[in-house]
Amino acid sequence: MEELKLNLKPLIKRLEVHTKRGLTSTLTGSYKSTFKGKGLDFVGYRNYDVGDDANMIDWKATLRSQDLLVKVLVEERNVNIIFLVDVSSSMSFASIDKLKNEYAAELVASLSFAAIQAGDSVGLVMFNDKIVKFLPPNMGNKQYFMIIKSLSNPKLYEGKFDFSRVINDLMNSFKRGAIVVIVSDFIGLGQNWENYLRAVSEKFEVIGIMVRDPRDYEIPADVGQIVISDPYSDKEVLIDTAKIKDEYESVVKEQIKYIKQTFIKSKSDFLELRTDKPFLNHIINFFLMRNKKRR
Repeated sequence: MEELKLNLKPLIKRLEVHTKRGLTSTLTGSYKSTFKGKGLDFVGYRNYDVGDDANMIDWKATLRSQDLLVKVLVEERNVNIIFLVDVSSSMSFASIDKLKNEYAAELVASLSFAAIQAGDSVGLVMFNDKIVKFLPPNMGNKQYFMIIKSLSNPKLYEGKFDFSRVINDLMNSFKRGAIVVIVSDFIGLGQNWENYLRAVSEKFEVIGIMVRDPRDYEIPADVGQIVISDPYSDKEVLIDTAKIKDEYESVVKEQIKYIKQTFIKSKSDFLELRTDKPFLNHIINFFLMRNKKRR
């Protein structure tokens, strides 16, 4: 792939500005409420205020200081978030002004920003039919910009797609309990992919995010005969859009329904996104709904 038209630098600046204004605190806040830390850390004392939980009063510290003091606890963030990003050739498609892989890269950049702002460790795995980039989970701005650098590298894109092989290779790469977010169009899943999804869902908390172009859902009927090509080979075929439109859209609908049901049966979460619609509100609503379900 020669070039990626990513708006990552403006996106980063926009996120930083929004954070200072409290706007992206909605994204980070909804993220933190969904992915809880593993416990609470003691960070000090403060004076008791009316309405505080009396159980938090430290009587020994109170006697020493002669002030009524309560313990201050903050959430311990030890969450590992791993983004599995599909960079295969089917993701290098667009019928609008943004390729699926450009949309996915901006999505992952935003979610990584929220996770690092929340104090979590973030890792990145870019894959096609093999792993092409592996960044182990880490924290801080340096890790974030390593993620941005990788997502911006056009040399890491294109290739065939083998979901099952990559999942199998990753099964022993991370500790149990990590959160694995799979970002893909899920086109060309192959045989027995369901078994691999179930296996990874038993070890990790899995979220599938489907990214598809409008043409992945429907084709126009008024363009006559066109030549379409297989993203994973040199094969081409001539089709009459008017004749296959209804069947194509019916098959796609059933395919997406099956993928979603498979994630749900595996006790994993699933979000469907279209490249012609901004993702931010969809992501925030998804986190909020996910949090409600898990209360």
